[in-house]
Amino acid sequence: MELPHDEYTTRQKARNLPYMIEQFGYDEHWRSLFAAANTGDLQPVRILAEHKSQYIAATPWGESPAQVSGRMRRLIEAAEEPRPAVGDFAAAFMPDTGDRAVVESVLPRKSLFSRADPWNDSVQALAANFDTALLCSSLNKEFNIARLERYLVMGAKSGARLAIVLTKADLCADVPMYAQMCKAIAGDIPVHTVSAVSGEGLHALAPYFSSGQTVAALGSSGVGKSTLVNALFGQEIMKTAGIREDDDKGRHTTVHRQIMLLPSGGLYMDTPGMRELGLHDARGEVGSLFAEIEALAAECRFGDCRHEHEPGCAVRAALESGIIDPDAYRRYRKLLKESAYVGNPTKYVLDRRDMRKKSMKAKRKS
Repeated sequence: MELPHDEYTTRQKARNLPYMIEQFGYDEHWRSLFAAANTGDLQPVRILAEHKSQYIAATPWGESPAQVSGRMRRLIEAAEEPRPAVGDFAAAFMPDTGDRAVVESVLPRKSLFSRADPWNDSVQALAANFDTALLCSSLNKEFNIARLERYLVMGAKSGARLAIVLTKADLCADVPMYAQMCKAIAGDIPVHTVSAVSGEGLHALAPYFSSGQTVAALGSSGVGKSTLVNALFGQEIMKTAGIREDDDKGRHTTVHRQIMLLPSGGLYMDTPGMRELGLHDARGEVGSLFAEIEALAAECRFGDCRHEHEPGCAVRAALESGIIDPDAYRRYRKLLKESAYVGNPTKYVLDRRDMRKKSMKAKRKS
């Protein structure tokens, strides 16, 4: 039987329990935004988990199922209001029965991790309002520098503090080499090498999970995001699964985004491994990641140089002289091209189809 809110709050106070919404990061910053929103008799909530079109929210009285109101659904369809994402703070109506929160609006976000879906020409919000994004990659056969560059671009757009975490150091014969590869592209972003098995490097991650801080772990399936947190706090906070022995690729263990309250008082935002990481409006972030190439491009004779066969191309000259790594240049061009797909889903589908045909032909020849 659900208790009315006033009675439920009284029982919480009697047991000396803090309000759930404050446990989940509702501080002066969000109180100020909530007050400025002129929400009337609505209450602040934070989205903790998403299951299709339904949510779990932290409220001033505890966790509650939640859904968007009919009015908000119409605004979302008209692109006048963002669809709630895990981590969002929102204003919601709380019925006296206490059985379900009804979200009426989302408060302005301070950080956002999103990806483009060129198949339907949209941008999907994946996680919001995290203080730090840990970009996780495992030090086994699945290590992929191009994938990490993609996460760095998307992380730079998010507005949060970033850190690279290289997991499974116990499975790697040359950890310093991989760490140096990451530092070469990371700039000022810290790079941590850790092992959940041996405990190596875990102490350096603890400050990110301090009380009231929200940490989002981003990375492919099987890189050890959940295992990492379990090892850090010495208990099974998240379910885990091993990698497949035949190809070193990870199994999906997290099936939806969710926020967990940790023993430290910090908040851990677990996310499923993502196969597709579509970029959008990322021209500046790609340029920052490949600053050396961008600087050379500015020296080309023609402002619209495509760096192919044009005379006076500083980029081509640098490639031919070995100043620029050809692989890095290919990754740079690929990221720029992908970022331009948003708004043109037909071109995206046709190009993907063409790439698959070329790949199949190459396999048949080999």
